[in-house]
This record gives sequence, C-alpha cells and structure tokens, in this order.
Amino acid sequence: MFLKKEISNDEINLQVTGPLSGEPANEFQKNLEELAAGSHKIITLNLKEVNSINSSSIGKILLFRKRLAEQDRTIQIKGCSESLFNTFQLIKFDKLLNIEK
Repeated sequence: MFLKKEISNDEINLQVTGPLSGEPANEFQKNLEELAAGSHKIITLNLKEVNSINSSSIGKILLFRKRLAEQDRTIQIKGCSESLFNTFQLIKFDKLLNIEK
C-alpha cells in the first residue's frame, strides 16, 4: 500500500507498506513517476513497513534519484527496518542518498 502525505509546499512523504517486489513494485514505479511530475523539492520515502525489496525496486529508486537530481530536487529514505538498512549499506546505497532508520 502507498500513502502520500504532503508535509509542506516543499516536501512530500510516500509511506510504503509491504514488500517491494512483484506487483507492488509496479505500483511503486507509478507512484514514483507521479512524484517526479510534481513540484516538491524534497521527496521522502518512508520504508518502515517494508520487509523486503528486490533489485528492480532498488533500480527504480536509483533512476528516480537521478531524475530528481536533474531537476535540482532531493530524495531521502526515513524509517527503514534494520535488515533493509543493512541491505542498503551492503550495496553502498547509503552513500548515494540520505537514509535514516
């Protein structure tokens, strides 16, 4: 499930629940495209309720990050599980964007 919540004129939060693989990964892509088409300067992904993520979804986040950077916008991840955070550290994802547990 995906829930968008506007924090301010500059920031929006996308709360993600469940695994990011299979059909939810396709819906995740659609949500990212909608956010990229918006005007918020900071996009926060709340992954606290995500128990697993596949390489395709990680790739989607990377492409999204690149697209936002071209528009002088930022993506950050807040609220991720210990195992997801460890996965991000293993692949050096935490070096590319701001990730908080």
